[in-house]
Amino acid sequence: MQPEEPTALLVNPHARVGHDRFEEVRRALAQALNLVYAAMPNTEADFCAQITAQRSCGVRRIIIGGGDGTLSLAANMLAETPVVMGILPLGTGNTFAAGLNLPSALSSLARVMATGYVMPIDLGVAQTANGHRYFLNTATLGVSERLTQLLTAESKKKLGWMAWPKGVRRAIAMTPIFQVRLEFRSRVVSFRTRQLIIANGRNLAGPVFALRDASHQDGKLHAFSLGGQDWWSLLKVGMVLLVGRHISDRQAHYEQVREVRVSAEPVMAIDIDGEVWEHTPCTFTVRHGALSVIVPHG
Repeated sequence: MQPEEPTALLVNPHARVGHDRFEEVRRALAQALNLVYAAMPNTEADFCAQITAQRSCGVRRIIIGGGDGTLSLAANMLAETPVVMGILPLGTGNTFAAGLNLPSALSSLARVMATGYVMPIDLGVAQTANGHRYFLNTATLGVSERLTQLLTAESKKKLGWMAWPKGVRRAIAMTPIFQVRLEFRSRVVSFRTRQLIIANGRNLAGPVFALRDASHQDGKLHAFSLGGQDWWSLLKVGMVLLVGRHISDRQAHYEQVREVRVSAEPVMAIDIDGEVWEHTPCTFTVRHGALSVIVPHG
């Protein structure tokens, strides 16, 4: 994609540094490419409406600034369209940006947005009786749902990554053990856990917890439990992920799948890219090459 391609910029002002860096971001992009529109939509409805408006105007490169929730919302608007999405990581975790190896310096990011490589990536799809939603990074059950409720926008903006350790400890204490059932490839696997993860791509939380053999182009989802019933097994699997090792612990129940149906007892809320969405049961699939994003060359 060439720098002269008409480009829109939409930044979430509620992201950790979204409001504070908007003018700096706008100026850097205006110098690097043909920026025809820039705005900070204040609500989710306005954000979606402005994406639709820019698509209707023929804009084919829309740069989104915000955290993983903002990027996930935009991906649901731009999936399987000819529009290319640029990413400016302005949130707390910035998991998706880390998985794409995007630079952190604004000047470098602006150059990537102007002249980078357009890469089609996979999206996960969560489907319930009430509809479907795409996801960039993860769909989860358990601890993560409590953590989403505990980590308010205010706490993440104020404390950044320091908000997570305290939140995780409280979330674990608040999360009951639940029974999960996975159905895939004519198999059924059932076990008890505090956290189930369906991952799309390499990164699970910011720049850490990498799945060594995964990517956003492998056409697979990676399903596993973050340990069994006791806290020690949760910590054990978490440490394996932290150092980037393959998930081999038997309590992880790790599987690579293209489709998996998940049910739980009791019924569990589903966290999609850090936002609580629907409830189990749910079928998860992968849509190969469903979204085009801008990444660095090489």
